[in-house]
Formats: sequence, structure tokens, C-alpha cells
Amino acid sequence: MLIQACLNGSTTRAEHPAVPLTPAELAAEARASAAAGAESVHLHPRDPSGAQTLIPDHVLAAVAAVRAASGLPAGVTTGIWTVDGDTARRMSLVERWTGQHRPDFASINVNEPGTDALADLLTSLGIEIEAGVWTVEDARLLGASSFGGRVIRVLLEPVDRSPDGAVATAAEASAELARLGIGAPQLHHGYGVATWDVMRAAVAKGQDIRVGLEDTTVLPDGSVATGNGELVAAAVQLAREA
Repeated sequence: MLIQACLNGSTTRAEHPAVPLTPAELAAEARASAAAGAESVHLHPRDPSGAQTLIPDHVLAAVAAVRAASGLPAGVTTGIWTVDGDTARRMSLVERWTGQHRPDFASINVNEPGTDALADLLTSLGIEIEAGVWTVEDARLLGASSFGGRVIRVLLEPVDRSPDGAVATAAEASAELARLGIGAPQLHHGYGVATWDVMRAAVAKGQDIRVGLEDTTVLPDGSVATGNGELVAAAVQLAREA
């Protein structure tokens, strides 16, 4: 079972003071996550203002720092919000993710525009693809895409913040992927208070999981985590108990 650490996402320092922004901070949190049992790392590179970015200098610096500190495969977002909805700009930035510090993988939210071309570009650069699926409809979009057969994993990420709703959505989307013949490993995660319920349900089915300050700032008992390392350690314990 793979446990992935998601270090920062869009979470702000106001939401948790330990959210890593700079390459050095991302490296420190990645190192702590690896020590706690994480086997891969997902991050959202930030610019000097703290905003999410796809600009190559920032992406490559963040990936290099995380990989050197943790020894783990490092992946990044391609979220359309990072370029204010501009698919052409996204392509022009991603095409410069080259060299030894390019990401090992990148996530594509299948409900965004321009995903087939983006997937082809990532493949041409030697960057593996994670497919972000939020709903049953997204599962069908992945099935109809040109890249559904070459993703390294599918991220089942229900955005419903209610635990029961999130677990149900993940289960429905998972079943639809199976019906469509998409056999890539599934990695399940939730957001906020739903995080731990989604992971428990996934672990019970032998699915991969992820956790980190992108998804939640609290531990299973509701207390605030000190950082990504403590969240990963709690996920490892959850998996062992199952």
C-alpha cells in the first residue's frame, strides 16, 4: 500500500503555520514525511509571494529540494487555477519542465480543459501522469480521454467535506473506473474532516492513500497536527491497524 504525502496544496499559513512554501521548507517537510513512512510526495510549488505557480524555475527548484531531502519520487500539480484558466500558458510553462530536476510525475484534474494535450506533453517529457478524479462523471471523462490507459495512478479525491458523502462518492467513482476497465492503482484521499474516513474506507479495500497539510490540518482525534510528518505517521498507523 502506497502512502503519499501532500505537503501544501492551497493551504495557507493562516490555516496552519507549518505549511511549507519555499524549497527549503518543502524539503524539510518531505524529509519528515519520508521518515514517517511516506513513499512519494506531491507538492504545489510556490513563487516568492507564496502563490501557486507552474513557472519552471520555481517548479524545478522545489522538486530538486524535495527529492534531495527525502529520496522519494516527487510530483506536482498542473491545476488550471495556477494560470488563471489559460491552457496555452499552462502548456508553455510545462514544456520547460526539463532536465534532471523535472518532476517524476504530475497530476491532471480530468475535469479541466486541455487535458489530452497536457497529458501528451507530460509523456513526451518523461513525466508520469496521475489522474485526478473527483466524481463518477470524472471517471467517465478519464475513460473517454486519450491517456486513461497510461496513468500511473488515479487520485480518487471527493471534494465533499461530509465524511459519509465523501466516502460514498469515492466508492461510486472507484466502481465506475472498474466498469470502464481502468485498472491503474487508485489512491484515495479526502479533505478536511472527511480525510480520515475516506482513508479508512480505502485501506479496508487495499487501496493507496495520501495525507498532508494540503488535505487536512488535524489528526484522527481532531487535534491539530504539528506538520506533515505527524499526519503521515497517523496514516501509517491507520494502515497497520487495518
